[in-house]
Amino acid sequence: MSLPLSTSETSENLMDWFQLHSKKVGWGAAIVVILAAGGWFYVQSQELRAERAEKAYFEAQRSLMAGNLPLAESDLKKMIERYDGTKPAMGARLVLAQVLYDQGKYQEGVDILTAKARDMGRSREFGSSVHLVIAGGLEQLQKHAEAGTAYEAAAKAARFDPDRERYEALAARAYLIGADTAKARELWTKLGADSKGTVAGEARVRLGELDATAQQPAG
Repeated sequence: MSLPLSTSETSENLMDWFQLHSKKVGWGAAIVVILAAGGWFYVQSQELRAERAEKAYFEAQRSLMAGNLPLAESDLKKMIERYDGTKPAMGARLVLAQVLYDQGKYQEGVDILTAKARDMGRSREFGSSVHLVIAGGLEQLQKHAEAGTAYEAAAKAARFDPDRERYEALAARAYLIGADTAKARELWTKLGADSKGTVAGEARVRLGELDATAQQPAG
């Protein structure tokens, strides 16, 4: 049975270990410092990039304020390409989509947002907005069933019940225009069941209209 080491023996063993592994210990400490510094520089660079992105975003809107839609489109696209992934670039996508809509380029506007819909949908700032703007473009393209789906996505991302109910109502209207009566009825029934809901009154009226239409003789 081995005896426990004395304090002096323990110190000697540690000194021997450090002498044998001094190079490794030195490199290990250096790596920790480098990683820490790298993390700091990364945070700083990201913050600087976000600041530049915000400035570029507002500069790109000058053309829009001047009423020059083609130039605003070009400036916003350049800004998004350079600062893609930042919050200002996400906001720029929403503005760009509207600029494209105003020029009748509905599919291009929808595509601009759809490309980042998942990332933007997770954001508190853009969660509902991205789906609402997509839905608006889809309605202009007469893709009412897809618009209904987008409105429902906006409802799921809504932070407040009144907003959620309004978006579900928009979805129900889109489904109805798209001849999906069953889906429209499902949503109106849900909204009408909440007596204190924002659109409960409209929901009951719509359900009554659906019932009346259903009772009309065919042909």
